[in-house]
Amino acid sequence: MCEVCAIFGAGEHWSDFGRLRDERYPFDGIQHYRDERKRRIQLLNLVLKEVEVSCEDWDGEALMLYDKAGRSKIALTLNDVWPAAEALSGRCIDPLDPSFMPGADFV
Repeated sequence: MCEVCAIFGAGEHWSDFGRLRDERYPFDGIQHYRDERKRRIQLLNLVLKEVEVSCEDWDGEALMLYDKAGRSKIALTLNDVWPAAEALSGRCIDPLDPSFMPGADFV
């Protein structure tokens, strides 16, 4: 992906599209895209808090994950978040395991 598209927030991973987009005007609704990305990052931080890892947006293109010691790993897609978080935390992470975050309510 060219850096211009990354800056405008037109990621191409399936998890980046929480909305329908008009292929003729791919940058329409850019604020909606950015707001949705911010919401997903907030949810990820709730999940990652369990393993003492946090994440931030990295130029609208990827996620930067950090541990308490300040070490970091980049995750280009949502799929890359879990291995990066496991490497930083030293823990095996299965976010679909009900015991991972007992009582969590994301609705």
